Amino acid sequence: MTRPSRRTAVVGVVACLAVLGLTGCSGDRLGAAAVIDGTAVTTEELQQSTRAYLDVVPDGDTGDAQLAILQRKVVSAVIDSVARDQDVRVREGRVAQERDELLRSVGGRKGLVRALAQSQNPTVLPPSEIDRWVKDRLLFNEIAAEICGCELDPTAEETQQALSAANDALRKKSASMDIEISPRYGEWDPDQGISPLVSGGLSKSVDELRADGS
Repeated sequence: MTRPSRRTAVVGVVACLAVLGLTGCSGDRLGAAAVIDGTAVTTEELQQSTRAYLDVVPDGDTGDAQLAILQRKVVSAVIDSVARDQDVRVREGRVAQERDELLRSVGGRKGLVRALAQSQNPTVLPPSEIDRWVKDRLLFNEIAAEICGCELDPTAEETQQALSAANDALRKKSASMDIEISPRYGEWDPDQGISPLVSGGLSKSVDELRADGS
């Protein structure tokens, strides 16, 4: 059941998603940056998203951007899985409404990408993935509310407990999923998500990424 009052209940949910501890084993399937329960995130898909982000935030770090985008894609898959388990969903119309209100307040898609990149807790978000980011926020709130059986109120202590419980649910679910990350991008760390295997990893430079897209 949709609960409209939750739309703006939790401003800090992005930070919650960013620090999720995910577990899994490393893998290096041809052309895949990650494989999540059999569904691949291709290297080309990841690099296209990175190029789009760097076009808006040209001083962004290429390697950091790729890792952040890849981690977000994995977290989105985990959120979807927990949402199915909890039988919660958000309508596309609600996602669109939330997105449009947000974009109006920051001057469009590029304005949001720049604002998030310059925020106190910088967030890497390519313009094409804004809808998914909004959906993740809404689904996470729905999961939290379903777990606690309550309406989320940003001023209530109960809300923080609900968010913590939702994060725990995502951690547990991620541990049971088949999540493989290519060693090219790193490995899973239980507390920090993807950790590069070597400084700088094997990520392509900004110039290389842009050349690929030309």
